[in-house]
Amino acid sequence: MKDPARDVEAFATLAAQLADPSADRAALLAEHGLDEERWEALDDAWQARFSEADGDDGDDVGVPPLVAAFAETFARVQRARARSALSFERFLEAARAMKRGTDMATVLGRLDLTLEDYLSAQQRWTAAMLEDEELMARFQRAMT
Repeated sequence: MKDPARDVEAFATLAAQLADPSADRAALLAEHGLDEERWEALDDAWQARFSEADGDDGDDVGVPPLVAAFAETFARVQRARARSALSFERFLEAARAMKRGTDMATVLGRLDLTLEDYLSAQQRWTAAMLEDEELMARFQRAMT
């Protein structure tokens, strides 16, 4: 695991995870050896780096590479978290449609999902069903 104090992508990833209101902040911070106070100090240090980077190249038009790297990683992590949050009901809807024999591209397009959305949800909900008999039973009933 990269150090969020030294690596902008690791910092951006952690920042995006912490921005999720459903995240277990204490657990996320603990994974990185942080608490709220240390996180605030780390965030302050990165904000100072971003401010310094803003004036480094003398280019008033472009986005500094450090700031761009943070923004791109933060956005990518948020998109991935949003996709993985596909509800069980929405996953069932897609799985039932796939079972009917309609081609995958048509089903995903109609449901406004990407293949990545569906596969991420399938992985998440399959793991959950293996741990939860009632969830598995709901899936089985929905697929009959």
